[in-house]
Amino acid sequence: MVITNEVKLPTEEELTVQELNLSTAALRAEPFIWEKPEFMLCRKELDDPRACLNEGKAVTSCALNFFRKVKRSCYEEFMQYATCLDKSSGTMSFN
Repeated sequence: MVITNEVKLPTEEELTVQELNLSTAALRAEPFIWEKPEFMLCRKELDDPRACLNEGKAVTSCALNFFRKVKRSCYEEFMQYATCLDKSSGTMSFN
């Protein structure tokens, strides 16, 4: 995609969301984040990240809620699983 003067870029407010301060292994250990069909379809079909901001925010919100629940109920077990993924292979695969 070529950026020209006609391309509307999102404002900083549109891009600002609470970030997930987690390792890649922790994110890979939670597969439900990546099963958001609206976000994945939007990214694939439109091939324009600007068009998928709202869907992306919904995925981030879902992930934040999930990890808050994990922290309250089974943090140690989840982190053991994430660490196992991290150290078991270079690709953090589930095999």
